[in-house]
This record gives sequence, structure tokens and C-alpha cells, in this order.
Amino acid sequence: MIQLDAVSKTFPGTTTASVDAVSLDIPEGATVALIGPSGCGKTTTLRMINRLIEPTSGRIRVAGQDVSSGDPILLRRTIGYVIQNVGLFPHMTVAQNIATVPRLLGWTQKKIDARTDEMLHLVGLDPAIMRARRPSALSGGQRQRVGVARALAADPPVMLMDEPFGAIDPIARTRLQDEFKAILRRVKKTVVMVTHDMEEALRMADRIAIMRDGKLLQYDTPATLLASPADPFVDAFLGPDRAFRRLALMTVDDLMTPATGTPGPALQPGTTLREALSALITARADTARIVAPGGTVMGELTRAAILAA
Repeated sequence: MIQLDAVSKTFPGTTTASVDAVSLDIPEGATVALIGPSGCGKTTTLRMINRLIEPTSGRIRVAGQDVSSGDPILLRRTIGYVIQNVGLFPHMTVAQNIATVPRLLGWTQKKIDARTDEMLHLVGLDPAIMRARRPSALSGGQRQRVGVARALAADPPVMLMDEPFGAIDPIARTRLQDEFKAILRRVKKTVVMVTHDMEEALRMADRIAIMRDGKLLQYDTPATLLASPADPFVDAFLGPDRAFRRLALMTVDDLMTPATGTPGPALQPGTTLREALSALITARADTARIVAPGGTVMGELTRAAILAA
């Protein structure tokens, strides 16, 4: 879907490349996280995809088309873009913000209104309450949701996200990450996101690209990355608790066994093994019960099974 072929960027007045011969192949429908230290080139790489920054050399293709061959404005209308501080137009209502690209594309007002309501429902906001509000009347989490709705409004096949949840408090950020993952399962977009947070990358991405000094060091699935870091820098960047982080990639559904009636903390299906182990330690228990939302006990999971995994 998105292909970067030896893409480099050297800004005027400098001799060192900010992005140095980066090659990436991003499959259709995948979410890819670009991560690395400050100044590693991840945001520059992202912005070259929609030509907010022009590459010095190399080639970028989206859906097989060289992005340098057409009008950059038309290109950007086919790519959703979400940034950390959202960038909503303060003088416009929520509805007008969401309608920005559909209006530029010449949609009818009836179609725009229907799509606006659809997008607000999708991101968990009530159109009757939110449509007429200005960005200044929204919380940080609400502004971020509207930003996502605006990026999705014209149904672009590709979304670029630059630190999309960075300005949100930790509790709301985790909730928004989970909700956005659920949205992506429904709308099937190809997503490239920049983040400085390894936890966010592991939670959100199908593949992670780790960069340093403009170079791509490793591009792998979260599981492969945590199991087999490419070099000492990647190993150190993943942190000393990378074995513990691997538990976040599996859920209790993967390991639970039939229930025996052993008491213990109740966990919902879909709970990660990392969260399950934390619950067991907190409860000073060796076994947890997996309980469906209706109260039915589905099975159990032992601390020994988690450690073995």
C-alpha cells in the first residue's frame, strides 16, 4: 500500500541527512508505528508521505502511484492527517471542522451532514450535542476524537498520525488508543503513526519501525522486536522490561483452561497477560477466573501458566 524506497531528506544548510535511505513496505490495512529518540527522523519520514516535506532523494508510492507525480494538495485530500494538538479550526463548529475535506471535494450538503453524524457516532460523540460546539468548548479527549473524525470524513485509504494521543492524560490516552484500534478494525485503514511511547507502539501497531540518526534500525512485528532486537541500541531502547512487555501481546483467552472453582480475581476476556499477572500479584493469588460480561465463568488462568508463557 505504501512503499518507501531509499528515501532521504537533507535540509538546506545542513550536510547530515535527517532521513537516510529509509526503505519501508507497509501493507494495506496495517498500522505501522515510527519510533525512536528525538531528532531521529520519524516525523520527517511521516511528512514526506503526504509531501508536507519533499524528499531529497528516493521514491514514495501510495497504492502504486508515485506521490511526487501529482498535485500535493490533491494528494493530501486522499490522506487523513491527525496531529498531537489536533489543529481544529477555532472559528468553526465541530460539524464544520469535520466537513472540511468533503466540502473541498464537492460533496452535497445532505451527504456532508450524514457523514458528519456518522463520524461523530463512530468516535463516540453525540451529534445532537457536539455538532454546534466550538473547539474551545471541548475537552482534550473530545478534540482528539473530533480530529480523528475529521481525518476519516472523506474515507481516505491512508491515515497519518503524528503523536496523536501525546497531549492526553494517561488514563484517557489508553482508552482512546483502545477505541481507535476498535475503529480501525471496522474501517480498514492503512495507518502510519509517529510516537515517542514504546507502550503506545506495542499497543497500537502491527509493525514497528525503530529509527536512530535518520536510519532505520529494525522493522518488525512487536513480538519479533521484543524477542529478537537487531542490535544493542534497539535492545536498550526497548527497555530492561521487554520480557514483561511481551506479556502485553497475549491475552488470557490464549492460555485459560477449564474452570475448577478455584477462587481468585475476576478478569474479563481480552485482558492481557501483563494485566492478569499484575492482578494476581495485587490479589496475592495464584489463579484468576475469566468471567464474561454477563457473569458466566469461562475458565481460569494460573500464575504458573503466565510465567511459562
